[in-house]
Amino acid sequence: MFAKILAEAAKLQPGLVKLRRTIHSNPELGFQEWETSKLVQEELAALNLKVTAGIAKTGVCALIDKGFEKTIALRADMDALPVEEQSDAVYKSCKKGVMHACGHDAHVAMLLGAAKIITLLKDDLKVNVKFIFQPSEESKGGALPMIQEGILENPKVDGIFGLHVNPYIPTGFLGYKEGVLMAAADRISIEIRGHGGHGAAPHQSVDPVVIAAHVILALQNIVSRQMDPVEPVVVSVCSINGGSSHNVIPDKVELVGTVRTIDPNIQKTMPDKIRNIVKGITSSFGADFSFDYQYGYPALHNNKQMVEVVRQAGYEVFGRQRTLSVAAPSMGAEDFACFSSKVPGAYFFLGARPQKGEVYPWHNPRFDIDESVLSQGASLITACVFKSQEILLKEG
Repeated sequence: MFAKILAEAAKLQPGLVKLRRTIHSNPELGFQEWETSKLVQEELAALNLKVTAGIAKTGVCALIDKGFEKTIALRADMDALPVEEQSDAVYKSCKKGVMHACGHDAHVAMLLGAAKIITLLKDDLKVNVKFIFQPSEESKGGALPMIQEGILENPKVDGIFGLHVNPYIPTGFLGYKEGVLMAAADRISIEIRGHGGHGAAPHQSVDPVVIAAHVILALQNIVSRQMDPVEPVVVSVCSINGGSSHNVIPDKVELVGTVRTIDPNIQKTMPDKIRNIVKGITSSFGADFSFDYQYGYPALHNNKQMVEVVRQAGYEVFGRQRTLSVAAPSMGAEDFACFSSKVPGAYFFLGARPQKGEVYPWHNPRFDIDESVLSQGASLITACVFKSQEILLKEG
């Protein structure tokens, strides 16, 4: 069975490269993936699958329903980022300021490849299979609205798998982890209000720029002095907005950032910790403030049994020596966590390090992958479905 999966995936490789490059050249932001959605629908319709579109605006679902008791779902995200691509690749983005800088183009191509292989082998299935193409992982999150619109029902999903290409892992390697794989991601917004004035007479003002600088530095004390050193926590101010002239002290400065945590109990304490620091510093300078804390994606938890499926699938596709356990969770975030909080799930990293040139991180304008990973990913996703039959169905 698994030798056949690998052989069929190898045949699909040229077509998967073409699909990935088509999507890469025509990136679309979250909830605007109209052309990507149309392409996905056309590819799935050609397989004679039951296709439902327009889920959470641009989401697509295809189903192989053979009336079995169990259903396995496979998920890929479709959206791009507001990044200006700085690549010389022939398939670089055709849209100014929009780029697939996180590998979602590859995820879509891999899942379409898996759909083709699974359809070919559907007579060997003992589970129903849902193929979920999700909008807007990067922004407001498309997983939750898809769930609210019933993506995990009719038939009820019993397990779900997802993957992410990783440029820091060599191609041909799989990284998996039981338990917490990725962090919760929250958003903070702080407005510091002082009194503006002339840059040459700062004593006549309450300078929100200087106050903002103190706040930014003091927030780092939460991680370094208020947290157990073994607990992963990140507080990052990523945007500063205030002022419009070189000689005018502004009335206000806005700070926007992110908070990443693993432990939900620690996550609950973060709003008060941040607010107390901002309040103390602004009051000592005679300024005022407003503070908004928005909870975002939860931490991503991988189910033990589903991870075992991934591990066994990795053995079949890559071999034991290239199927590796990840030691520590990533402080990145993923709204696949919304799926895996509802049904048993496993999310894993697929090595995609470029064979030549410098390795650039996710969200970088020069991000790219080794395209040979496309058939590997399709094989691995397919193997997860058939390993699910061997492992999950033993319970009857």
